[in-house]
Amino acid sequence: MNADDNEILIKVFSSIFEDFAFMFVEETFDLEDDSPGECLRAKIEFNSKSKKGCLEVVAPVEFCDETAKNILGTDVEELPENAGENALKEILNISCGYFLAEKFGTEELFDLSIPETSPVSGKEWNLLFNEKRHTTFLVDESPVLARFVVL
Repeated sequence: MNADDNEILIKVFSSIFEDFAFMFVEETFDLEDDSPGECLRAKIEFNSKSKKGCLEVVAPVEFCDETAKNILGTDVEELPENAGENALKEILNISCGYFLAEKFGTEELFDLSIPETSPVSGKEWNLLFNEKRHTTFLVDESPVLARFVVL
């Protein structure tokens, strides 16, 4: 991923997390490769007449629950089942639309898939982090990985 894409990802995720979930993003280059524990990976695919790719985000499960709590304005104990997973998918869905408009403009029309999630173990987190293919940032002190890929 190039520096421009990293910059756009940070800008987009900062805006979405702040406006939608009242959480603050801090770009960091000094994240430690310690696993934050069990995580979720959310992935959304996009395509247009001339472009195809995906956007993915990986975040700790506890962070996803906290995001859902902020979005819904409720306590974690009162969250519906899968609320954290759904919150991560919704953040990704909104972010993908914003990202595509920032990167490619608003003239090109994109179709987006329904976001899908999968579990990520602590070991997998460390592998993803150490590959250096993801943009890394903190959201309210929680580490998050994001990656944009054009196929």
